[in-house]
Amino acid sequence: MPAEMTMLADHPARQLLDFNQRLDINLLDNVVNSMHHDIGSQQRVAQEVLTNLKDHPDAWTRVDTILEFSQNMKTKVRLEETRVCFPR
Repeated sequence: MPAEMTMLADHPARQLLDFNQRLDINLLDNVVNSMHHDIGSQQRVAQEVLTNLKDHPDAWTRVDTILEFSQNMKTKVRLEETRVCFPR
C-alpha cells in the first residue's frame, strides 16, 4: 500500500468519505485549506481526500450542504472547479 494511502487510512479527514455520516463542514473547510496552504504529506492527504470525495458516486448529495454551510469561499470555489454538481 502506498504511504499516502496508509496516511489517509489513519487520517481524521477519511470520515469525509463516509457517506453514512453527516458531512462535517468544518473538517471539509480545513481539508480545503490544507490543500491550498500546506505542503508535503498534509497536502497530498488533502488532495487524496478531495479527489475521492469528488469521484464518489453520491458526491452530488453533499453539494447543497456545502454551499449552504461552508464558511470557506475556497471550499465553494473548489466545488465549482471540480464540477461535483455537474455530470462529466
